[in-house]
Amino acid sequence: MKTSEAGMKDPTERERTTRYLPAIFPVPLGLTTAFIVRDRDVILIDAGNPGDETAILAAMRKAGIGPDEVSLILVTHGHPDHCGSASALRDLTGAPVAVHEADAGLMRRGFDGLFFPAGLLLRLLGFAAGRVSLLDTAGVEPDILIGGTADLAAFGVRGRVIPTPGHTPGSVSVLVAGGTAVVGDLLSALLPGGKPRLPLVTADPAEARKSLRGLLAFGPELVYAAHGGPWPGTEVWRRFCGRKRGRDRPYR
Repeated sequence: MKTSEAGMKDPTERERTTRYLPAIFPVPLGLTTAFIVRDRDVILIDAGNPGDETAILAAMRKAGIGPDEVSLILVTHGHPDHCGSASALRDLTGAPVAVHEADAGLMRRGFDGLFFPAGLLLRLLGFAAGRVSLLDTAGVEPDILIGGTADLAAFGVRGRVIPTPGHTPGSVSVLVAGGTAVVGDLLSALLPGGKPRLPLVTADPAEARKSLRGLLAFGPELVYAAHGGPWPGTEVWRRFCGRKRGRDRPYR
């Protein structure tokens, strides 16, 4: 190791040994949000509604990312406002599409697999915004099925996928190195800038709260969601756990 006469590290050596954390770029899509995670490689978390691939690719270009840099399209759950453009983005990037095995069938069926009132709500919102056809099922065939906790190192990102069922049986969240969590629809806000809460439509609220407490035990410092946020991890902890945070550390 190079040192100066005063025993300090050479500046170029310090630069080489500095630990750079993954960068997260939210991609607002009107009715939902996708997330680009850039580390050694790039993954895309969620894919919006059908037709959102153009906006997602534009956000990538703005961040200086080419389509061929994407190594994975990870869908947090099988609702079509999260996987609607996954097939188109797979064709455009060459990256595989991954989803938890418990939501694979839901993703394949698209809008046709949604229970009432979730299906009606998403269709009406999308139709009113001119973003989704009432006849568009947005079904997607996954390439990779996730069965449990999964390390993202194979895709060039320091982070891991954590099952967080409740909103749907196969909902997952992503813990990214540096203390950031991307939780899909595990949390949402009723209004822009609102406080974190469970979504209005959640298949199993008790299971969702259990998943949230398990995720918060990792101590994320910042929590991103598809509909609202981001929120400091301490704010989410106080709202849902109601006691002093423990000593667990975020994934690093």
